[in-house]
Amino acid sequence: MSTPVATVIVPTFDHGATIELTVASALRQTMPVEVLIIGDGVPDSHKVYMEQLVRGDARVRFLDHPKDPRRGEPYRHEALTQARGHIVCYLCDRDLWFPTHVERLATMLETADFAHSLPMHLHPGGLWQFFPVDLAHPVHRQLMLTHWNRVPLSCAAHTLS
Repeated sequence: MSTPVATVIVPTFDHGATIELTVASALRQTMPVEVLIIGDGVPDSHKVYMEQLVRGDARVRFLDHPKDPRRGEPYRHEALTQARGHIVCYLCDRDLWFPTHVERLATMLETADFAHSLPMHLHPGGLWQFFPVDLAHPVHRQLMLTHWNRVPLSCAAHTLS
């Protein structure tokens, strides 16, 4: 197994049915990755999915933890201490990436410590919804600080350092 360029952190609780597709999209990247699935109180009925993913690919690890009162954020820090990639990307357990996602973020991270892609949502029935955001723009930064996060977890990446 080659050294990963990126560590992909996938927090999960009970999305066993979708996490297989999520992890598959992470493993199909054009650059080498490792996938750390962070269990936040995963029910026994869903652990079978995690076990299959780990057994199926040496690049996948499952870090099992009890349910955190929030959304398992403290466990993500522990995962960072085990990361082997020099960049860290996040992927929600119900989201998918295009195959060049990590490659494009890695290019941006050559000159920055944090980068993000642009979110796009696919709704039932085939409707696509695009949410442009540019944190270099003062209005977008202010909206993010005062109203809502316009950079979803699955769009964010940073250097490990």
